[in-house]
Amino acid sequence: MIAVDWFLVALLAACAFLAGLFRRLSGFGGAMVMAPLLIGFFPLVYVIPIVMTIELLAGIWLAKNWKVEKEDRPRIYRLLIASTITLPFGIYIGEQIDPQHLKIIASIAVFWFSLFLLLQPHVRLTLGSTKDHLAGAGAGFLLGSCGFGGPIIALYLGASTLDYRHVRAILSLVVSGLALLGIIFAVLFNESLSWLPWLTVGLPAFMLGFVVASYIDRMGLMTESRLRRFSLYFLLINALVNGFISLLLLNDRITLPTLLNE
Repeated sequence: MIAVDWFLVALLAACAFLAGLFRRLSGFGGAMVMAPLLIGFFPLVYVIPIVMTIELLAGIWLAKNWKVEKEDRPRIYRLLIASTITLPFGIYIGEQIDPQHLKIIASIAVFWFSLFLLLQPHVRLTLGSTKDHLAGAGAGFLLGSCGFGGPIIALYLGASTLDYRHVRAILSLVVSGLALLGIIFAVLFNESLSWLPWLTVGLPAFMLGFVVASYIDRMGLMTESRLRRFSLYFLLINALVNGFISLLLLNDRITLPTLLNE
């Protein structure tokens, strides 16, 4: 490989490892770790199928561990149906407008929402059908335009009064559903399959993160309350880093190897 390829291999491997670690512990966050950084170096039509394929496989693996309760299933259906409607619009806009602008807006929203929940953890949302549809629609649009839609669902459910085990199971299934939808629509918008070889880098690194996280989970090193706060802190820091990198790229302050011209 040329030097550019090795940089991208290292970047993808590092992102995938962290994504696997976080996905296994919290039930979401895989795409949120990978997509914000990869979009600056890979085309959007590469990022969505790469990240979503990994997310889907992770969801299948986790399905045997986290059982979704019967009363939670209608909520999952509402979230995914709304996402299906807005996802193609997100992809269309993402291809028309510089994705860095959309990422900055999304990062600001996630940052302030995360900060609000951290400063006032006693505030809780009452979930409902209308709110489910709005959250799902936002997640689908964000996934299509920026390559990650999990933050909206995570913040929405995280602010509820649901037990964290319910939240984690719902998140895992919804994120997997979003992943499948993302793959389908990304392939429909772009018939190229040149992103497939990159899975040989992303999948092993992601699974390694999974193994490490499984060990942490079995050892009981983190309680559910700590996981909840850790998830919010991660969202906040991720938003800051993502927004900062986007600003640097927009202002040509940094120049790094990319595949954006391929």
